[in-house]
Amino acid sequence: MSKITKIQWCDTTVNPIAGCRGCELFPAAGDVLDAINLGAATTGATIDSRKVYTALIDECFFRIPNPATGFKHAVNTTNIWHLREKFVARVTDLHGEAAAIAAGVAVRKAVTCYAAILHLNKAQSIVNPTRMPNKGYAPIFESVSRFAGRAAETAKLPDLLGQANPETPWKNRLPRMIFVSDMGDAFSSIGDFGFLKGDLLPAITSDAGIRHLWLWLTKRPEHMAKFAAEIGGFPDNVCAMTTLTGPDERCLKRLADLKLVEASIRGLSIEPLWDRIPPAKLNLTGIDWVIAGGESGSGELTRPFALEWAMELRDHCRKQGVAFFLKQLGRNPTRGGMPVKLKDKHGGNWEEWEISLRVREFPRAFHEFRKDEFQFSDKPRPVKKPKKS
Repeated sequence: MSKITKIQWCDTTVNPIAGCRGCELFPAAGDVLDAINLGAATTGATIDSRKVYTALIDECFFRIPNPATGFKHAVNTTNIWHLREKFVARVTDLHGEAAAIAAGVAVRKAVTCYAAILHLNKAQSIVNPTRMPNKGYAPIFESVSRFAGRAAETAKLPDLLGQANPETPWKNRLPRMIFVSDMGDAFSSIGDFGFLKGDLLPAITSDAGIRHLWLWLTKRPEHMAKFAAEIGGFPDNVCAMTTLTGPDERCLKRLADLKLVEASIRGLSIEPLWDRIPPAKLNLTGIDWVIAGGESGSGELTRPFALEWAMELRDHCRKQGVAFFLKQLGRNPTRGGMPVKLKDKHGGNWEEWEISLRVREFPRAFHEFRKDEFQFSDKPRPVKKPKKS
């Protein structure tokens, strides 16, 4: 749980379940290996990345005296990432430097999920077997793990209705907004439905929990729809959400599946946006909120985010009567095909943006929620202070 977060569209995060079974931001091992092989092929080399990784994993795993729960003797995405430097060195010996560089780039471009990268940095590693996971992390990102009681503790956090903060004026006077599942996907498996019904749902509907808005995000809205049907629909203080990264069939199916979720509020997180989504492909009927933003976490390999895409989405939302929230421009924003230079490496400081892009709206339902109780308070909303360097 993070009582205060830097994520611009919420106040707090909670993860009753941490870890995820993968998506386009954290691909399956087979997809990463295919990308590696294709990358090396552009240099004229033919490599068998699975064979090389299998040998490296054998070497590391069998050196661990007593492998803890979570260590996998398998070619999985976590092991591919942790062994990437050894892999590049081995490919250099076998196929030359050009092939190794291309293979290393392929690994870095494949894994872009910020929650996965945090796990890769703070959870277990086959390369550093004495490192134990930070408190609250799954052993490895693929090991979807339950953490009972987190949601109940989060529900007890102070009410924010009516409060304001000059640093986050877009959230002024709204209730506390709690992002569910920023460190994984609670709907990775339908086998966790029982846990969610017994742990998260009671927290949301408790006397403390009903004061807040719970923004529940998943990349598996088909599972979310099944869950919502089993509980008779989500409570009114839940916004059901899914993620789109582009106009491909997989993402557009998520949009269709989200519309089947029994919920009074639905939202899209179109972030990170990797490619333009033509308005003709983005039917927002039944959608209340669209969050958009560029990619921020891949260094010099970060995919570009055209400001024209954001403007087009903004205008499309206005025509459809949907609230639009531009979260960040990312590390590599462009305008007219040219780079846009920003001081904020994530492009999240809207004071650096042109005025027309400074749009951070919330659904009408958020403003209507508990409106009869609203009283302005001089007490400021909490804001996360930057760490001293």
